[in-house]
Amino acid sequence: MNHAAGTKSVSKVSTSVAASATFTHTIDTLGYKYASIDVIFSPYTASNVSIANVLRVGDSDTSGGTPTNISGLVGGTDFTIAATGASTGADVGAVARFNVDLRGRRRYLTVTVTPSTTVAVVSNARLSKGENHAATASESNVNNVASV
Repeated sequence: MNHAAGTKSVSKVSTSVAASATFTHTIDTLGYKYASIDVIFSPYTASNVSIANVLRVGDSDTSGGTPTNISGLVGGTDFTIAATGASTGADVGAVARFNVDLRGRRRYLTVTVTPSTTVAVVSNARLSKGENHAATASESNVNNVASV
């Protein structure tokens, strides 16, 4: 089985998140053993600043629960948050990736981001190593699946 083909995607987009605002994305991981989460920032107008003041992943038992930070996935504590990527006019400002082994974790992951300046933020999780192989677009939580 090709694990990349049998994944499920879970995404959230916010077109404008202010530097004083918080973007959160809660992901239900039921039935999966691994998650790879990309947090994508639109181009920044300011240079030489970090991409976010807060950048972390936590887990909880309920979708509305307060997440507990996962050791190793807390920016500023476990890793240095990168400086901004491309400036205005580029296609992507910056991307941060979190790879999470879900075995022994609580069911829900929550991505929390407070950008350093007003930007669009996209969070996309690819859940893999599922109990059942996602074979259709609906099972993969996407609009289309094409494979060769």
